[in-house]
Amino acid sequence: VRLGGFYRAPDREAIAGLAEPLEWARGAAIELIDWVSGFDFPDIHFDHELVSLRHPTEYPVLDGRIVSDRGLDIGIDDFDSEFAEEHVAHSTALHGRRRGGGTYLTGPLARWANNRDRVPEEVDAIARRLAIPDVERNPFRSIVIRALEVLIAVVEAQNIVDRYVEPDESFEAVTPQAGVGWGASEAPRGVLLHRYETDGDGTITDARIIPPTAQNQAAIESDVRRVVEEHLWGDPGLETDSDHELQHRCEAAVRNHDPCISCATHFLTVDIERGPNSTGVGAQ
Repeated sequence: VRLGGFYRAPDREAIAGLAEPLEWARGAAIELIDWVSGFDFPDIHFDHELVSLRHPTEYPVLDGRIVSDRGLDIGIDDFDSEFAEEHVAHSTALHGRRRGGGTYLTGPLARWANNRDRVPEEVDAIARRLAIPDVERNPFRSIVIRALEVLIAVVEAQNIVDRYVEPDESFEAVTPQAGVGWGASEAPRGVLLHRYETDGDGTITDARIIPPTAQNQAAIESDVRRVVEEHLWGDPGLETDSDHELQHRCEAAVRNHDPCISCATHFLTVDIERGPNSTGVGAQ
């Protein structure tokens, strides 16, 4: 990779060689969707605002405007006018908030809700066969949406292979200049934003990265709290037989939204406090 593109573009023969493994991947992705959709999911739902990119013609990955299921629709360079990152007393991680609106969630559930009309026809048919809702608000079912997105990626990769024409030049010339630029893409965890400021010779003088983890942090903590509260009150969908099972549920609540962070598997210590006349369970 280089400024303006790539040092060398692959030739048509190399790209064509991807067709066969991608066809295998297509079948494997469909099997994956059928498998994970049959999992046993806790019956728990949230009311976070769902925020994602939206592209004019395709399921968003590398470009688009910032939209939400509650009517937000802004350019990526207007992010600071609608969102804020703040420090909270109990954490060293920044927490993303909507200005005047509270918590919001990025990631597969948001992408699916805001771009349901952008999925390929084959994926649409599978989602309807499995009765996948257009807006899914059970965070534990995010794995089903992720599986659908795997198939979306495979279908798009096949389209790229079919359409590929080797370019005359593999990059465009870039002339350094002073300015400020925003960029956004959809990482698996959600919207990833970058802002860079450069001087006249192209040196970066200020850089800011807004990862989806920070934006989702408040929503993740809310979901973990909800899992514990539902367990306390004996919801049949969240009944557990052990303290270990409660910890597992809480860890899963984090991985629903952030399976990429290295600490997601062993991040949580659960301390159980029981009064002499109480059967309740709590977690910190």
